[in-house]
Amino acid sequence: MTGKLIFKMEIFKFLRDKTYLITAGVIAILNILGTLFLLSMITAFSDPYNTNSYWQEHSELLGVFVLLFVFTCIGTSLFLIIYPFHIISMDYKNNVMAMMIAAGVNRRKLFFSKIGASIICTIGLTIGVTIIPAILFFIKIAQEVGIQEFFSQFSSLFYYLDTSVFWLILYFFVSLINTLIIMSAATIILKGSNLSILLYFGFSLLSNIIVSIFTSTSFIYNMTPTGAMIFQIIMGLISIGAFTAISLRNLETQNL
Repeated sequence: MTGKLIFKMEIFKFLRDKTYLITAGVIAILNILGTLFLLSMITAFSDPYNTNSYWQEHSELLGVFVLLFVFTCIGTSLFLIIYPFHIISMDYKNNVMAMMIAAGVNRRKLFFSKIGASIICTIGLTIGVTIIPAILFFIKIAQEVGIQEFFSQFSSLFYYLDTSVFWLILYFFVSLINTLIIMSAATIILKGSNLSILLYFGFSLLSNIIVSIFTSTSFIYNMTPTGAMIFQIIMGLISIGAFTAISLRNLETQNL
């Protein structure tokens, strides 16, 4: 079985995972409702003469909406943490991993195909539950200050931070890949056990401590913000390489 075929199979499993897709849909709807509530509150405080009266008349609902918004944010964060563990450990729990390896599937191809599918599915799911709230915020900002003014202020922010959108996007992308690789390492080591999440937090803490120690050198040598960000990206790539090696080593020697 080729790596391309394994990758397609992983994507197919994602599209057929109705439980998590329905959960993502519910979270997306709650995020939209929470965003509309937050925008309504922002409008109320910025224009009290026209809209604040609604909250004065329905003050008993305010606490309910606040709790809904808080729990929605927490639920979204937990879901986006749990889902990658689910998609990586699924084949361990249903013994598909053992069957594929017994059938002669190359373990390296299996690993990289699963990681590639996990990255795409996680990014897709993250966009799915956050894209509409992000659009609603953008529409509100554009309505208040105008599109040109918004982009002008956005550009000036990066000017004062002495960095660029490219390096920021690259930093977040490398951080996401690093997180998923650490998750896969924890899951592979414990063969899909639910305790993998605890090992992941341990690995993340260790990785962050090491990166923080080396990143402190950027302050010693007075690096620019862009230079410090590039240094962190390099450290992230090193972390990706290290945990990829750990994952492959364990997967190749595991008795499934």
